[in-house]
Amino acid sequence: MQQKSEQNHSFLGTILNLSIRTKLIITVISIVLVLGFFMGAYIHTVQTNKATQRLQEDGITISNLLVENSINPILHNDIIKLQNLVEITNETGSDVSYVFILDSNGNVIVHTFENGFPLALKNVNPAVNEQSIKLLDIDGEYISDIAHPVLDGRLGEVHVGMSQTGIRNMIQKSMFIFTVFISILLIIGALMAFAAGNIITKPIILLEDGAKEFGKGNFDHEIAVKNQDEIGDLAHTFNDMAIEIQKLMYKQDQAGANVIETRNYLDAIIAGSHDPIFVLDSEGKVEFGNDAFFEMSGYQKNEIIGKSYMTLVPDEYQDFVLERWNEVQKGVGKPYETKAIAKDGTIKDMMVSHTGVEFSDGKKYVIIAKDITEIKMIDEMKNNIISNISHELRTPITIMRGFIEVAMSEKDRTKRNEHLSRAINAIDRQNRMIQDLIETAMGEIEDIKFVFGIVNLEDVLNISLKDVEPKAELSDIDIKIELERVLHVKGDQQQLAYVLTKLMDNAIKFTENGGKLEVLAKQKDGFVEVCVKDTGIGISKENLNKIFDKFFQVDATTTRKYSGSGVGLTISKNIIEKHGGNIWVESELGKGTTFFFTIPKASGKQMSFDEYN
Repeated sequence: MQQKSEQNHSFLGTILNLSIRTKLIITVISIVLVLGFFMGAYIHTVQTNKATQRLQEDGITISNLLVENSINPILHNDIIKLQNLVEITNETGSDVSYVFILDSNGNVIVHTFENGFPLALKNVNPAVNEQSIKLLDIDGEYISDIAHPVLDGRLGEVHVGMSQTGIRNMIQKSMFIFTVFISILLIIGALMAFAAGNIITKPIILLEDGAKEFGKGNFDHEIAVKNQDEIGDLAHTFNDMAIEIQKLMYKQDQAGANVIETRNYLDAIIAGSHDPIFVLDSEGKVEFGNDAFFEMSGYQKNEIIGKSYMTLVPDEYQDFVLERWNEVQKGVGKPYETKAIAKDGTIKDMMVSHTGVEFSDGKKYVIIAKDITEIKMIDEMKNNIISNISHELRTPITIMRGFIEVAMSEKDRTKRNEHLSRAINAIDRQNRMIQDLIETAMGEIEDIKFVFGIVNLEDVLNISLKDVEPKAELSDIDIKIELERVLHVKGDQQQLAYVLTKLMDNAIKFTENGGKLEVLAKQKDGFVEVCVKDTGIGISKENLNKIFDKFFQVDATTTRKYSGSGVGLTISKNIIEKHGGNIWVESELGKGTTFFFTIPKASGKQMSFDEYN
């Protein structure tokens, strides 16, 4: 083992000691060889795959024709005609190696083998109800056996063997040409590398001589390289470096002043950082903190300086942070996530990293903390979104697939149309949900074009009823409508129908079978107030303030009972606010929920969106 390692070091040392010209030649040859190898492998693979695919396609075409022409002879047991058919098929192309036909019991009817049918082929590639292709090795010759059932196998199957000898010959010829090309490329590359090496090494020698002069302290020496390439730039850099070194020798005092200026600059950066930065002594007591640290902790400078770092750590995280502190003192500490408690008791999520620094009076620890409370909230929202969307997208697809599969096997036209209609309903449901998501992603309907005008609220109600009545009937929910009189409002009919449909749909969804749903509308202080009241499960007090939040779900688990994307109420709120109205909710857990929204009454004048705003 040691001898092998010494040989490797010896070989590496030999390579490193070679001249630049030789290294360049070796590099060019190596690159050409590597590229040639991968290109050759790629060409070989592509050509082989294409040729094999073309061969199999020809075989499939031949087998399809043979199946079509062999049905009647098989049915009439016309062996002579079948024999002529397979012989003619065998002569259709130079790649056809053999043809034979088996009956439904697997017995050979006819074949094209001169020395008798080889029994090894009889069951090697059965066509079970569908076409089958299998690569066989017969006496050193690779053949693609293509088996095709006749009348789904009820009359037997045909086999066509396609020889791949032509493919091999073609690949060998192309690889020979490619090898010759690579050889020529190697010779040309080696010659170009040799010439380039001569051009490169000459100025490098001049650089080497100049560097030796600089090493002796002769900074007045000028490297006489006139190249305009990178080596020329390096020579100019050496000359400039010599001048700068001379200047630096006379500017030591100025360098000290620059150090002080740099320290002040770093102090300004630390003070202006938005992330808390503070310093602990070896005992874990706070010695220094920037403005962001005092703002995060809520303590004044004189309240926290000299206090233990643990003052900022909640009790349940004390042991965890002490373990991290011990790791940092051993030099193995890594950034970690914890919680911090401010003076007023506020708990914040923090990402903390430590750095140990040696000073004359002992070791100090610089700590950088980042408030990630908002990031954690965003992560939680993201997880809710993913679980909601994955559940909601999966359900309609499953329904669609089920009804379509049933419709495909249904012979009764009426029942088939009924199944397809249900599949379309599932598609419509998914489209509505996707539209909800798109509208929310578009900036809370900022890009939706509103067409404001005088709208009959009864027309809006009829549009919504047409959508929700089937769902109500399925759940045996009684819908009661009560309008004070004929009411006209200022708004967009389709958008208002969306809001009313969404509220009624939610009411039906969260109401048990046999429940009630009421829609009431009346005039109130220049507005029309609409309320949608149900006898459903209700909403808890802690969730009432969140009900209009984007993607909020009372039950956000993937196994939740009630479907929904969590954006409908958000969109509804934005639509109502765009109309100059308000929307709110009143509910009691277990006793039902009532949603209210108001829309300005119509004045009788047709208005555009710009006029309305």
